[in-house]
Amino acid sequence: MTSIAALVVGGSPDPWESLGFAKLSSEGSRTLFSLSDVQLIVDSSHQPGMVDWVLADEPFAGPSGPIGCLGVDHVVWRTNDLDATCDDITRLTGAPRKRVRDAGNGVTQGFHRAGSVIIEVVAGGAPVEVPALWGFVVNVADLNAVCNHVGPDVMGQPKNAVQQG
Repeated sequence: MTSIAALVVGGSPDPWESLGFAKLSSEGSRTLFSLSDVQLIVDSSHQPGMVDWVLADEPFAGPSGPIGCLGVDHVVWRTNDLDATCDDITRLTGAPRKRVRDAGNGVTQGFHRAGSVIIEVVAGGAPVEVPALWGFVVNVADLNAVCNHVGPDVMGQPKNAVQQG
């Protein structure tokens, strides 16, 4: 099955380095960081935000870095057509849609698992021009330590999750 080997984001690499992600290399407009199980490619030639993903047969394996990053928990795609986008993700990754959830207020979520990463597809709410990556979440060994490392101007103290699980 295909894995998510890398996520590509635009903007400056400085915030990612300040957060404590392990910097692997820098060449031209691209700086590479490790998220443990996925590589983060920060390309300063793009505006800040999600740009793309890189799929591969073999998963990436890298250091956890000063932040203690354990890996990517999930990536989020936004779409207007849940079924079509989930079908495309299945075709690209070989990962079937595992479940669909009604999140309320006209929002529906579909979930896939590609290797160690959950792919969350969100439809509804504000319409989008085309299906696009929207964001990602990482797991860390000690969230309180990360909050203390970056300081209160960057990240508030952790709160309990609102959903069950």
